[in-house]
Amino acid sequence: MGGYGWQYGQGGGPGWWVVMVIFMILFWTVLVMGGVYSVRHFRGYHHDHHDHHGHGAPSGHGPADEDAIEILRTRFAKGEIDEAEFKSRLALLQERR
Repeated sequence: MGGYGWQYGQGGGPGWWVVMVIFMILFWTVLVMGGVYSVRHFRGYHHDHHDHHGHGAPSGHGPADEDAIEILRTRFAKGEIDEAEFKSRLALLQERR
């Protein structure tokens, strides 16, 4: 009997299996990479890479330095640090500028 389409025993040959293997490898690669991306994204991994110097404090000038000086002034005003420590730390912060 003739007809269109595939019938049992008329597979696509060995080339079809090669294509299937390639697509399975691609499928699993995309699935694993998506999982890794999701875990990194939801754990906040991308936020940990803003510091390129290996230190906890950012380097350079700007708002971070101004915030540090303001915190230092507040601690001095509250009596948490004495005048000598205030001046010493203030000098260090101003050197970084």
